Amino acid sequence: MKDFPLLHGRYAPAGDCRRQPRILVDAEGMAFEIEGRGERVSRMEYAASYGGNFYEGNSQWFFPFGREGHHPVLMTFNADEKPGVLTVAPHDEGYPGGPALNPRHRALVAGSPYLRCR
Repeated sequence: MKDFPLLHGRYAPAGDCRRQPRILVDAEGMAFEIEGRGERVSRMEYAASYGGNFYEGNSQWFFPFGREGHHPVLMTFNADEKPGVLTVAPHDEGYPGGPALNPRHRALVAGSPYLRCR
């Protein structure tokens, strides 16, 4: 995430870093704290063209988990064109009739939207 310094910071539900899940974005990647357990992700997919050919907004999309084209959740920074807002939504899992999200990913989705910590 070294190429995305404007996204660096701590995020939590409603911007209250006393709450979990908490997400830290820094030059090394992302760190997730969910139910007291930590996980660091340093390799993820940046979906540069997710907004389409003519997209000119400031939202940026990442798939922090998954492999080989399967990504359980989508993270949108500056969601709805609002700086400092981060959403986590089901992508390849957690939709009606599809495979279920694992408990950690389900907790991330349930905590959304996130704001930068105050």
